[in-house]
Amino acid sequence: MFDSVRTRLTLWYAGVLALSLIAFAFLVYYAAAAVFYERQDESLRSTAQTVASAYMEEVEEVKSVAKANEIVLAELVFPNRYVEVTDSKGHAAAWSTNFSGTLLEIPPPPLDDARQHGAAFVTTNGLRVAIVPLSSGTELGFAAVAEPLSVVDEGLRRLRRDLYAGVPLILLLTSAGGYFLARKSLSPIALMNRQTQRITAERLSSRLDVTNSRDELGRLAATINDLLTRLETSFKEQQRFIADASHELRTPLAVLRGEVEVALGKSRTTEEYKESLALIQDEAERLSRIVEDLFMLARQPINAPAVLMKQPLSLNAVVSDCARAAQVLAMRKGLRLMTDFDSTSIVLSGDDELLKRMILNLLDNAVKYTPEGGDVYVELSRRNGSAQLVVRDSGIGIPEVDLTRIFDRFYRVDKARSRELGGAGLGLSIVRWIVEAHGGGIDVKSSPNHGSAFTVDLPLNN
Repeated sequence: MFDSVRTRLTLWYAGVLALSLIAFAFLVYYAAAAVFYERQDESLRSTAQTVASAYMEEVEEVKSVAKANEIVLAELVFPNRYVEVTDSKGHAAAWSTNFSGTLLEIPPPPLDDARQHGAAFVTTNGLRVAIVPLSSGTELGFAAVAEPLSVVDEGLRRLRRDLYAGVPLILLLTSAGGYFLARKSLSPIALMNRQTQRITAERLSSRLDVTNSRDELGRLAATINDLLTRLETSFKEQQRFIADASHELRTPLAVLRGEVEVALGKSRTTEEYKESLALIQDEAERLSRIVEDLFMLARQPINAPAVLMKQPLSLNAVVSDCARAAQVLAMRKGLRLMTDFDSTSIVLSGDDELLKRMILNLLDNAVKYTPEGGDVYVELSRRNGSAQLVVRDSGIGIPEVDLTRIFDRFYRVDKARSRELGGAGLGLSIVRWIVEAHGGGIDVKSSPNHGSAFTVDLPLNN
């Protein structure tokens, strides 16, 4: 029961509302009690002043206090109120005919208060009493009007009864309404939950319904859809990567197995065994290169930044070492490899081994795809706070339709020629990863039969 968000929200709402209603009920009750008692005092004071005024008029008319007591108290009878006239010391001199209890004995302090302020109030024997002087100029006595406190208590009792009944009723109705609203508000989440449960690795193309893209739930659904899109792309990329890797590994393994079977099929001469072993060695080296490249690419998505062992290094020296190594390959193929470096040393923070791998891959591609007698150029310069490395060749070039995909894993422009040259379509993918891991960028310009130019920009302040 309490595992439901809807139920917990309703309970929290009901709890907060209950505390608020109870606090409000107490506030209303005590405010109403103060108003009731204040109005009772005001009404009693007004009645007492009326009695005093009528009494003084009667005294002036009949010239007799006793006669005035008899006439006034006989005429002024108020329901649920008792009237009493006292002497200057507070002793009862006359009282109304409806007075059935003990006569009011008013202590001196309220009498003094009434003389000073024109009115005073006292509670005695369950009665609220208002006292006013009969005359402000003489010490004739006081008019006292009393009313039972039960009159106000009855009103407060009715108010308490209404609050006792109203607060739970309001709480019940609002809790039911809150449960309904919580259920209605959370229904899109329940829908998203049902739709998400139907999404599997085989059905990543499914998406959640976005009922209102402007509210929080709509934005959550849109975010989940974006996540599903990225997951779908990642799964497809992974499947394609596995398929391509399997395809690349299948050919050299088939060659190795076939050559071994042929070599073991019958007795052969030493020269024939040497030829078989040489072929096996070439295919084994090709397998080693593919596995090494796959291992490096496998590190890219998760911990690429962590594997970089950055330290200050001279890019001039790194490029020079790589150019000397590539010079051997170029000479074997009858190519000219020329370099052009900036006169000042270019120092950056980077991984020496990975940068060498990146440069050698670019030079290796340039040598592989440049016909005999061609040229390969390596240029290093400083451009707008970055180190710019350009590897240009006069080779076979790349068709325009393939330029956007040459950095994809296992992509080869001419698959038959690439396989013949020992390529697996991983070199440029590794190059791009190493460049981006160093915070740089790579660009290529090429056209068929006019060579290619790869430009690498590496920030110097990374």
